[in-house]
Amino acid sequence: MACPEREVIVMVGDGSYLMMNSELATSVMLGQKLIVVLLDNRGYGCINRLQQACGGEPFNNMLENCLTGPQGLPEIDFAKHAQALGAKAEHVFDIAGLEAAMVRARQSERSYVVVIDTDARRTTQEGGCWWEVSVPQVSQRSQVQEARAAYESARKVQRI
Repeated sequence: MACPEREVIVMVGDGSYLMMNSELATSVMLGQKLIVVLLDNRGYGCINRLQQACGGEPFNNMLENCLTGPQGLPEIDFAKHAQALGAKAEHVFDIAGLEAAMVRARQSERSYVVVIDTDARRTTQEGGCWWEVSVPQVSQRSQVQEARAAYESARKVQRI
């Protein structure tokens, strides 16, 4: 809103989208266009990987592993959901589809959501990011002990 002449592209995971989707309706209501690229890995894949990198067992981050009621896990159609909030939206299935959808999104006069499936287990070194999430100093688990040693090493080269 501070720079209306600028294009705003938001990359968000499906889990985070579930917590912030009302902002999409607000952007439509105010005529403040957003382009949202929604990475659907069916849960909190990034947090799940981080949890394991800190020596923990995966727990309650991926939707398929969550406790559910008798109806089971809902199948969420994020593109339809975004459309229900007033945005234009589509689900694409590969990088070529993403590239084509981004052209349409940029041409759109209102907020536009592009949903693409991603792999929750796969990560890349290219990101070059390190999260400072402390690992327990004391544990019987070898995975936690190894994660703590890696954490201590990473802290030594951390930029402040």
